[in-house]
Amino acid sequence: MKKIVFFNTKGGTGKTTLCYNYGWYLAEKRNKRILFLDFDPQVNLVQALQKKLFPRSGHNLENLIVNYIKKNDINFSDYVVKINDKIDLIPSTNNISLVEEYLTDYLIKKAYTDNKPYQAMDRNLLIKEILDNYINQEGYDYIIMDSQPNYSLLSTTSLVYAENVVLVLRPEYFSFIDINYLNKIIKNLEDKFGVKIKIACVIINAFEKRKRTTEKIAERFVNKYSDRFHIIKQKIRFLSCYQLSISMDKNPVFISFPKSEASKDLLKAFREADEVIDNLQG
Repeated sequence: MKKIVFFNTKGGTGKTTLCYNYGWYLAEKRNKRILFLDFDPQVNLVQALQKKLFPRSGHNLENLIVNYIKKNDINFSDYVVKINDKIDLIPSTNNISLVEEYLTDYLIKKAYTDNKPYQAMDRNLLIKEILDNYINQEGYDYIIMDSQPNYSLLSTTSLVYAENVVLVLRPEYFSFIDINYLNKIIKNLEDKFGVKIKIACVIINAFEKRKRTTEKIAERFVNKYSDRFHIIKQKIRFLSCYQLSISMDKNPVFISFPKSEASKDLLKAFREADEVIDNLQG
């Protein structure tokens, strides 16, 4: 089982759209069994997958965490929404952001009861323990995660749990700053948790070929970082089909607009990404 998180510390890069389409691509084009997880309180990934309202209120990622801590009986299948025969989702809501406060309160009380100090990292380890205990036994080929675009409990947990990162960048100046910041985050997490977090590949998204500045920045980025990261050669152009396919059909672009330039870009980029991701440790 491979675990991959689509990540950037900067919002607006299009990581959720690529995360959504990549999971569908693995299921539809490669016949893989997929579980989606959404660690972003905006829950845009969940919204993209919702063809209709999920009927089982209360069965979501945050309540799975709370019920585990309370030692309540858990039937894991109750928390899983079947999108189709190859794609599952553990939905989350905007309340996922409250998990951080809940876990902090829980560990403070536990420290008092046990007369034992607990650290902030224990919150990450507890969430990881829950995911390991339930998800790892379900026979998925891939766990595909969307993450919060910042340095928080949810985003760092997604990195520690996945250990494999697809970095989504827009070709703009601040991307260079984001890379340096992300490297510091990863180094800190590796030292703290004793894990090895790998940036599997970098996808340049929202590329506007007609803008000379965009092309120059993308070229500079490749020249500077190609010896450190696998940068996908096929850039994803800034095209409306990506959002239309989700907002209109709740489908990936290669199903809604199979002959579009957007679909061609995406499939070519994903096939190249496969060459790297297939060799990741599962």
